[in-house]
Amino acid sequence: MASDRIGTIVLGAGAASRMGEPKQLLKWQGETLAQRALRQAEGLDVGPVVLVLGAYAQLIESQLLPGEYRITYNEAWKTGMGSSIVCGLQALLEEAQLLDAVLITLVDQPLINTVDLEKIIEIFKKNNTSLVAAFYENTLGVPALFSADLFPELLTLSGQKGAKAIINKYSESLAKLDLPAAKLDLDTPEEWKAFLQQKNFGNF
Repeated sequence: MASDRIGTIVLGAGAASRMGEPKQLLKWQGETLAQRALRQAEGLDVGPVVLVLGAYAQLIESQLLPGEYRITYNEAWKTGMGSSIVCGLQALLEEAQLLDAVLITLVDQPLINTVDLEKIIEIFKKNNTSLVAAFYENTLGVPALFSADLFPELLTLSGQKGAKAIINKYSESLAKLDLPAAKLDLDTPEEWKAFLQQKNFGNF
């Protein structure tokens, strides 16, 4: 199954209202969180990569390095993550209609790296499953990979109903990857400050 074509959606459309500034442009280890997420996704080299922007789109785009990724704009970003997933998947399908799966990642998970994403893809290939989700702190979430069989369901998402709704629906049958790094949730200045003060994040 080495020929599997897997697109990646990097979600970065939110306003980060609790952070008080664009979360996508926070810098860690010399690069913005948006740029880091794109670098990890492009490192997979398994299919097209789409970054979904909404709030601060022009500002974020102006600070990105050139790459093979495509940017798509979710005009309805205020309605929630569901519309951003739909926007991203539609853009991917314009790039490559014959995708076997889509991987959904977030801009604000800086501890997730290419190796983690490769493990999710490996589980997908080995287990012949329709869904692989990250497992952390007794919950399932993203990064998560959805086979083409689930594209119709992803395309019906709207508002605050994001990928978690589909993950929960198939929680008894999906495959999972223990991924403690996915639990990091950066929503407030206090959380960001605490993150920066930590030193033992390994070789990320």
